[in-house]
Amino acid sequence: MAGKEEAKAEAAPSGGKPMVKWIIMGVILLAFLGIEAGMAVYFVKKLKPVDKTIESVQKAQEQAKEAEAKQTEMGMTLEKPIDVTVNIFGTNGERFLKSSVQLEWNSSDKMLLEELNSRIPKIKNTIIDILSSKPLAELMTVEGKKAIREAIVSDINAVLPAEAVDKAGGDPKPLGKVQRAFFVEFVVQ
Repeated sequence: MAGKEEAKAEAAPSGGKPMVKWIIMGVILLAFLGIEAGMAVYFVKKLKPVDKTIESVQKAQEQAKEAEAKQTEMGMTLEKPIDVTVNIFGTNGERFLKSSVQLEWNSSDKMLLEELNSRIPKIKNTIIDILSSKPLAELMTVEGKKAIREAIVSDINAVLPAEAVDKAGGDPKPLGKVQRAFFVEFVVQ
């Protein structure tokens, strides 16, 4: 029995060395494979053409964010809305519209408030002309109201001068434009 134990003891050290060699070779092989995979991924990404659809989607998202910011920003408004009451077109004076319109413009344009206040009668007349020319069917739809607001903004901006002189005098400066019109009150009877 003693001979068998000695044979096992001598065989164990020599059997352990080949196993360590295989483990080291396996680790080296895995390291090379990892380096090759990393290089392949790097070069494939570097050589891959840029996807235009992703860029266009990102650009569209940025534009949507800008539009949302523009929509939610608050500009300057008149001290009080412009109140008008008009007969509705095509009803022979039997129906009327009572409305209040508020105007909004860029808050950096301080001179526009003075110009608008000095032209209130002309602006009110413009609003009356627009509202009294619309039939009842158009006044009752969302699209019709939107078209009316756009017409009000367009016609008021046409009434305003391109340049104005401030109270202190001096050179004329470019005058801003009304950006939006809002219905504060809109009652059809």
